[in-house]
Amino acid sequence: MPESIVVVRLTRNLRYKLTYIKVFEAYLDSTREPEIVAFLRALIEAQQAAIAPLSRYLRHLDAPTQDLELDDKLLAHAADRDNTQNKLRFIYDGLRRAVAWYKTQLMDRQMTRDPELLALLIELGELDAAKLWYAEAIMGMLRIPTKLREKDFENQERVQPQADVEWQPRLVEDVGRPMWQGKWSANVPRPKRAPIEEPE
Repeated sequence: MPESIVVVRLTRNLRYKLTYIKVFEAYLDSTREPEIVAFLRALIEAQQAAIAPLSRYLRHLDAPTQDLELDDKLLAHAADRDNTQNKLRFIYDGLRRAVAWYKTQLMDRQMTRDPELLALLIELGELDAAKLWYAEAIMGMLRIPTKLREKDFENQERVQPQADVEWQPRLVEDVGRPMWQGKWSANVPRPKRAPIEEPE
């Protein structure tokens, strides 16, 4: 009998949480900054707190929760991050996707039919949303952009336009206004003044 969509999705979610614990522990071993250390420890504790009720619900569905294989692809992507900025951005992106995933599940009737599962999804989604806020706060403190496309405009050198003393707008000549020296352009005839009528 094939597994239900609930079991498939929750088991995959449990695998991700177990994998991320390994990622956070690896990052923790290579980090010395106090703020980052505290952040990673908080992430590990939060993941462990989320694993307990998730595993309990899966066991209620007679789904295996022991000896789950970790996600090797996720571990490989995490290992490619070689500095604090890239590691934090990797964590941020993962949390952002996790929060979006929980929102998607809450719109699926198959995942919200059981009130106990609905409460579990809301609880886990709130945990990841809090971690996402924490990640944004840490990155903001360290002035690390959340996206690669963002640029630090404050540190960029302003490019000043070069002065061109010979340049003047064509519109000045086109309308027949006086040139800067007080003379009219030769290309445009001087406008004629209307005759002034003397009162009778």
